[in-house]
Amino acid sequence: MGILDDIKTLLEIEDALQDNIINIYIRKASTAIINYLKTDETDMMSLFPDAIIEYTIICMNKRGNEGLSIFSQGGTSGTYTSDLPDSVKALLPFPRIRVR
Repeated sequence: MGILDDIKTLLEIEDALQDNIINIYIRKASTAIINYLKTDETDMMSLFPDAIIEYTIICMNKRGNEGLSIFSQGGTSGTYTSDLPDSVKALLPFPRIRVR
C-alpha cells in the first residue's frame, strides 16, 4: 500500500474521485516539510511517509475552512494554525540551520 491508500483507509474514503484532491494535499505536505526542514532533498514521501500522511489528513479534515483561524461550533471552539502542526513536526528531525 502506498501513501494515497493509507490516507484513504484512515479517512474511510472509497471514492476514486477523491484521489486527485488527496494527491494535491500530499504535494502540499511535501512542500511544507521541505520548507520546514530547509533541505534540498525532494523525496519526502519515502523519507517521511508518516509525516506526509499526518499533514494530509489534517488538511483534508480542515478542507473548506482554509481561511479560518478560529472556529466555534456548539460548545466546542478551536484554533487552526497556519504553520506545520506540532503532530507533524514530532515525526520529523530538527530543521537544518543555514549559515550565510
